[in-house]
Amino acid sequence: MESTSRLKQPPWRPRSVEAAGWMVVIALILTVVWAGKDLFIPLVIALIGVYLIKVLERWISCIKIGGRSLPQSISLLFAFVSVIALSYVLFSIIADNAMRVAEMTPKYHTRIVAIQGKVFQLIGTEQPPAMRQFLGSLDIPGLLALVATNLAGLLKTTTLIIVFAVFLLLESRFIPSKIEALFPGDSRRDRVRAMLRRIDHDIQTYFGVKTAVSLVTALLSYAVMRAVGLDFAAFWALLVLILNFIPTIGSILATILPGLLALVQFESWTPFVILVIGITVIQQTLGSFIEPNLMGMTLNLSPLVVVISLMLWGMLWGVVGMFLCVPITVIMVIILANFPGTRWVSVLLSKEGKIQV
Repeated sequence: MESTSRLKQPPWRPRSVEAAGWMVVIALILTVVWAGKDLFIPLVIALIGVYLIKVLERWISCIKIGGRSLPQSISLLFAFVSVIALSYVLFSIIADNAMRVAEMTPKYHTRIVAIQGKVFQLIGTEQPPAMRQFLGSLDIPGLLALVATNLAGLLKTTTLIIVFAVFLLLESRFIPSKIEALFPGDSRRDRVRAMLRRIDHDIQTYFGVKTAVSLVTALLSYAVMRAVGLDFAAFWALLVLILNFIPTIGSILATILPGLLALVQFESWTPFVILVIGITVIQQTLGSFIEPNLMGMTLNLSPLVVVISLMLWGMLWGVVGMFLCVPITVIMVIILANFPGTRWVSVLLSKEGKIQV
């Protein structure tokens, strides 16, 4: 009896070993993703770019000229050139305007020091020496120049992104035949196709709704900025459009940054109050009410998971990771839900624990 009990393993041991194995695998994957970010970031951007190109190609192919649709090759070429050109123009505008704002910030910095002195005078306390030292050493032009430099550095990788995109487009033609070869059984093949259709639908819904809501938010914010006479209103509106793709933090920054400029640009507090209240109302109305209703349960992500994903990918890949965190997490949830061994992970990542398989 004693030898038999020694040979028999406790029921928790296999699960603990499996959990430890998964932790090691995840740690290795995160290490590789972080160490190879110079390669993975252009690759992931190229993947998303190719996806947007394919969606745009489908839309263009629906256009009929003389009762006939455009050839697939023409639609694909037009979509490819449009996405690349639009991306280049957007990043160029942001980088150029960031440098222009940086040139104007010395006079703004003087106003910042004066304003914070008045604030402490109103509340009847002395300004802490640490804050005085911080404001004195604050290099706002340097920060904006750093943003412009990073954007310019991203533009330098455009060639690598385009190369990846071209090969991915060429490779996409053979995906159906590869699925046929990998999954000869009809049931497994249909399941893989259904999973790919869900990924396509959910990601297309995310990008479509997010782009539409962000565009409306940027246009309405631009109207408010122009109404109060804010400097570089077009630049800040474009920044609002892009920042809205970053969950939670993006909308906060899209409100704070123009508000700070209004605070230091105008002598009166009225433009600052109007701007902050106006953009906040726009952000809350579109982001908290309209966008969730349009998204519905399509993404089915827990808000806590979105925040953790934002922090994780932000640490791994910086600002680019913040933009990509939601699409990456959505794909993970969908894929994990289609395998019995990992379905529980998908349930934990979901919003209400309801997983569609």
